[in-house]
Amino acid sequence: MTTATFTLRAPYSAAPAKPKRSLLTRFYDAMIEARMRQAMREIAMHRHLIPADILKEAGYQATVTKDGSLPFTR
Repeated sequence: MTTATFTLRAPYSAAPAKPKRSLLTRFYDAMIEARMRQAMREIAMHRHLIPADILKEAGYQATVTKDGSLPFTR
């Protein structure tokens, strides 16, 4: 019977390490987040112009925490 042994220089981890995001990627993500916040502010500022019954009929239920129902998100 044959036995093979080896040593690991670092402790074994089952999950691979997350790659670091580049500066450009972090900047782009921050820019997208800022534009989303600006869009939410604009919608909130002009929401009073649309009657509540029309918003309810259209199914508008967007909030800051639940932004998936906004018309400009995919």
